Amino acid sequence: CIRDSLFVFVPFCPTRCAYCSFVSMPVDRQKKLLRPYTDCVVREIAFLKEEAARLGYRFRSVYVGGGTPTALPLSMLEEVLAACRVEDAEEFTVEAGRPDTITPAAVRLLKKAGVSRVSVNPQTFNDATLERIGRRHTAEDVLRAFKFVKKKFKVNMDLIAMLPGESFEDFAASVDTAAGLAPDNITVHTLYLKKGSSLKNEGYAVTANSLAESMVDYAFSRLTEEGYEPYYMYRQKYTGGNLENVGYAKPGTACLYNMDIMEEDTTVFAAGAAAISKKVTPSINLIERNANYKEPLEYIKHFDTVMQRQRDFWAKPVPARDFPDAIDSVCDGE
Repeated sequence: CIRDSLFVFVPFCPTRCAYCSFVSMPVDRQKKLLRPYTDCVVREIAFLKEEAARLGYRFRSVYVGGGTPTALPLSMLEEVLAACRVEDAEEFTVEAGRPDTITPAAVRLLKKAGVSRVSVNPQTFNDATLERIGRRHTAEDVLRAFKFVKKKFKVNMDLIAMLPGESFEDFAASVDTAAGLAPDNITVHTLYLKKGSSLKNEGYAVTANSLAESMVDYAFSRLTEEGYEPYYMYRQKYTGGNLENVGYAKPGTACLYNMDIMEEDTTVFAAGAAAISKKVTPSINLIERNANYKEPLEYIKHFDTVMQRQRDFWAKPVPARDFPDAIDSVCDGE
């Protein structure tokens, strides 16, 4: 029962969305960071894979997230994906969330690299909303991108309830469109406002709790009618209606990494700025974490420290502690 994962963070996007509070930068303003960042993260991935092999871990899932990894120049993306490749992994996912980065050349590269699942994230199929939240693509671009990838990969898709200016009808139309496309996974988020997002800084507030509830209720009804099943859920602070984010999948197509990252039984080897490695020792109910520098520039400038922290973290022996209710294995009955 393999429950370990490799995660890689690429903090660049075509533009920064108004709701985004992640460490993510417009790629055209950060060109000078792309080469050194790629060099650093490839080195860190190589080290983590060596450590995983030394310690006897095996990855069942590999996830390259962001940001938008496909916003990288394709030559650099190729280097990152080659470094990530694990021959016996069950799943290799890349976030290609912005449809304006999904080109025939990018699709060929992803396929060649062994990627098995991609994210195509419209958030909404309303062009007026896309413009309000700072995206440079249209709903038609999402449909075009989906056609490129649907026959070659499993596909994840994200929608967000309570985006600025959207009515119930707007959101319901997006749910209907996504359901009609039938991707393998549809995650329905509720807008959350955290420090660092443009919406938060401008004083935008999500107060219509009943509207948020009606939106997510519609998503549940519509998607389950189409054969989707909810399979993972998580909460964030400051969400409309204090609601959850829920992932839905067709039977047998759930995203392994989505499940693994929400559970506390999965060791995660994580590379890149803002990445947080997690070491799980179930026999003593112990979880330890190691966080990299958050900002890409700091990650690059202090990369020697990043690597030393990783070496120390993975070399640290498990403390000898006696837990009476210790779990022998993450696999029930094994």
